[in-house]
Amino acid sequence: MGIRISTIGVVASLLLSAVAPALLRAQSEEKLLDEINQLTEAERQTRLVNGAKKEGTVNWYVAMNRVFANDLVNGFQAEYPFLKVNTLTGSGGSLLNRVLTESRARSHQFDVFNTRSMTVNTLKKAGAIMRYRSPYRSGLRDGFADKEGYLNGIFATPLVFLFNTKMISRKEAPSTIEDLLHPKWAGKMALDDESYDWLAALIDHYGETKGLELATRLGQQKLQVRRGPSLITQLVAAGEFSLQIDSHHQEVISKKKAGAPVDYIFPQPFVPAKSLIPIYMSARPPHPYAAALLADFLMSRKGQEIMHGHGRWVGHKSIATKGPDDVGERKVMIPSAEKWGDRYNELIGWYNKLLLRQGA
Repeated sequence: MGIRISTIGVVASLLLSAVAPALLRAQSEEKLLDEINQLTEAERQTRLVNGAKKEGTVNWYVAMNRVFANDLVNGFQAEYPFLKVNTLTGSGGSLLNRVLTESRARSHQFDVFNTRSMTVNTLKKAGAIMRYRSPYRSGLRDGFADKEGYLNGIFATPLVFLFNTKMISRKEAPSTIEDLLHPKWAGKMALDDESYDWLAALIDHYGETKGLELATRLGQQKLQVRRGPSLITQLVAAGEFSLQIDSHHQEVISKKKAGAPVDYIFPQPFVPAKSLIPIYMSARPPHPYAAALLADFLMSRKGQEIMHGHGRWVGHKSIATKGPDDVGERKVMIPSAEKWGDRYNELIGWYNKLLLRQGA
């Protein structure tokens, strides 16, 4: 018995000795960047640049299209030409799985990572990300950053009512969520089969009881469901559907500029938004100084202007189109990442049952 206990003790000690350095390293890197963030702007920048020059590279896991990502990388390297940016592009889901696998293996390869904000609780529980309280957070709109420092939002996607102008005039188009419940729209409205953020925003605005009641009544309107918001936007432009209630703002603007017979309305009393896209900082970044510079750039006005040029609704307070396509001072509901991260499966169940009428 004594030998067995001794053996267990030795194994436990070995495991602790293997885990402890990684935990200490994660804590020390977060503490290091916190200390740097307390410096004056000039001192802080000097510390980060000097450290990044020694690192020479930064690894970014990118859940966005390559053209968009390349423009951001080029903008970043124009500011910091001494840094090589290694990007790994993929879907948000595939990159999330990779990050979680690396975390379990305690082999973090990424420095920064972007995907939907509803993943924040999963990443926190896995110990995959750390807090990064950059001073650039102060320039972000309300709802784009959490209190702790895990979420540093860079852009979101407003969801609008899109209509075919040959089938519906702007005057008769619905303008409120309640308008969608009118019998004249039954069978004429299209919706993506995975627009979970739309329902989350509805519930966040009205509260669970009224939000689910509205979703139930809307689901009785014989919604035309398809897979993919971009496809639905194309179908509305082609005249197959007269109305889409969850169209991506930037795609509508692009279609209008290309001459398609479409227009849109920002819904009232709020504009639903697709899940916030934050930039996450690795719990153990291989290149912490370069990672901080990249995260800062993506939150800075220069980085945000590049995103805005790609039609994104960005986090920076000072950037707006100042025209009819600007969200302006309208209330935009970004689904709560903390709330829905833990209730995501429940949200999907409601969506499928109430809006898609599965099992009805």
